[in-house]
Amino acid sequence: MPKEKLDFVLSVIFASFFILLLMIAAFMLFRIYVKRKNKLLLEKERMSIQYEQTLLQSKLEIQEQTFQYISQELHDNIGQVLSLVSLNLNTMNAPGEITRITHMDELLGRALIDLRNLSHSLDADHIRDNGWHTPVRKLLQQLQDTGKYSTQVKLEDDLPALGEERPIILFRMIQEVINNINKHASADTIIFVAQKKNDRLEITIQDNGKGFDSRVASEGAGLRNLQNRAKLIDANLSFDSKPGKGTVVTISIKTENID
Repeated sequence: MPKEKLDFVLSVIFASFFILLLMIAAFMLFRIYVKRKNKLLLEKERMSIQYEQTLLQSKLEIQEQTFQYISQELHDNIGQVLSLVSLNLNTMNAPGEITRITHMDELLGRALIDLRNLSHSLDADHIRDNGWHTPVRKLLQQLQDTGKYSTQVKLEDDLPALGEERPIILFRMIQEVINNINKHASADTIIFVAQKKNDRLEITIQDNGKGFDSRVASEGAGLRNLQNRAKLIDANLSFDSKPGKGTVVTISIKTENID
């Protein structure tokens, strides 16, 4: 092969090799760029989620402090005033007024019990000390005592503990679901079930009310608030409801790695 042709062929080979190297380098740089970009996006998303959770946690802490203050005020001030009224009524002995005084004393006694139950339901320390299921039982019993509802509570034995803060958030979620039933469902039966399933605590709250379109209701602020609370305790929240068919709310909480 003439030298000129050989030089030309070698030049083409070297040029092709150089272009190939440039393509490989460009591809590698592009991959590094994409990788870094994805990493930055993931970090940004993680920080956004962490910020939202921190913000929600702060709101909940403020709410709990408010509940704590209200609970203390109810117990220390209003409760004491009602107790003094009851004591004064019992010391009265006006002729012909015994029946009325007895009736008022019964009403005051009932008000004191309701006040104590309300104080306990607002008191986070009471929930920490006694667990979430005790105030849930009281809440459902109060609804049944009105005569408007028939309630059933089924709690499996040896339910897993949830640490210190999780029970408070869980009870607030249950409280909100039951309050929504009372306000909106037009139901007369509520069934509450708590059981352990593998590594999760599963709670279902079922009513026989008018139900709702869950696709539309999922956009409401109340359900968003429940979903945000669920994230804080590593829980899954689901709604099974159709108009005229009642509603089943399921809260499933992972019980591993509890603080």
